[in-house]
Amino acid sequence: MGGRINNHPSRPGPTRISPAAVRALPKADLHSHIDGSISPKELFRIARKHHRKVVTPEGAELESVSAFMGHIKGDGYVSMLDDIIRRFYPITRLLQTEETIREAGVSYLKGQNDDGVVYAEGRFAPQYHTAEGLSLGGVISSMAEGLAEGTERYGVETSLIVAIGRESPPGLGEEVARAAVRSGVAVALDLGGPEAGNPPEKFERAFRLATSSGLKVTIHAGEDAGSRRQDVANMKTALAMGADRLGHAIHLSHERNLLSTVLDRSVGIEMNPVSNLVLGKIKTTKDLGIDRLLKEGVSVSLNSDDPSLWTGGDLSEVYSRVCSEYGFGMDQVDALAENAFRSSFASQRVKERLVQRYREAQRRIC
Repeated sequence: MGGRINNHPSRPGPTRISPAAVRALPKADLHSHIDGSISPKELFRIARKHHRKVVTPEGAELESVSAFMGHIKGDGYVSMLDDIIRRFYPITRLLQTEETIREAGVSYLKGQNDDGVVYAEGRFAPQYHTAEGLSLGGVISSMAEGLAEGTERYGVETSLIVAIGRESPPGLGEEVARAAVRSGVAVALDLGGPEAGNPPEKFERAFRLATSSGLKVTIHAGEDAGSRRQDVANMKTALAMGADRLGHAIHLSHERNLLSTVLDRSVGIEMNPVSNLVLGKIKTTKDLGIDRLLKEGVSVSLNSDDPSLWTGGDLSEVYSRVCSEYGFGMDQVDALAENAFRSSFASQRVKERLVQRYREAQRRIC
């Protein structure tokens, strides 16, 4: 994982940082869903260019950004995870061709560049993009081509994480894992989608296949498994399955035994504070105990999740909100930013280069 940085403050009292400075700092976003990171305006642009429509599962056309956002929000964001496949349908149904998938990859990195992100690990589940005949491998290749074009155009370095939609049968999960391995472009396998009723062990064979072939592992665990007890059980299982990183892990700071395992194995924690708040999984970002995790030396990072689907979702805004609510200053921003670079799935050489880039920018900007 590239080693653990010193997360303890070294200067007396917090050195405040402005939202503008946060946006200007080079950042890494390790937990962002590509389909939830493309602005609605970009989605409609892609649809018009390729003579496609943005539609609901019932076939009703969504003709405006406000109509699209109304579908995404539904009866409220707090029910979104229970209805995630339906809510995302207008996006996934649009991205069913090589051309639209490639454009989605480019647009994803455009948005990241606008937010000061210099390294992004975009994740998506190819199983939702095969309705018009593309193979899982073809979907992955198209997205990788789009990301490569986006990197060339905007300069944002990226790695592709392939995800399994956990509501699917285990056999499909294994197919996705095999496609990810065969692709030669995926760096890791993820497990996302509706967590309640779909624990990580359901896909143990898929992840064993991935790890035996050299892929890294990140698993959504402890976000919304139905109860705190099951959240904790899913985190334990994900760690037992060899997760290099955990996504969300909402209750981690309150679970001493889990913390010990995370520290012993240098597991990265992909926190998504604004997402958790918007979706009603926490009452305040302080419920996550990010300050305690930093003091313990956990490699915790801040991430955007699905930044285009709600207000205040960009990574810079996530940093600013967390800093405001925790009273964090420059020391904590440094720790969180460098944790993200060091717990990324990039090569050690790239990690060190990105950390050095951050430190040089921090001295210049702050």
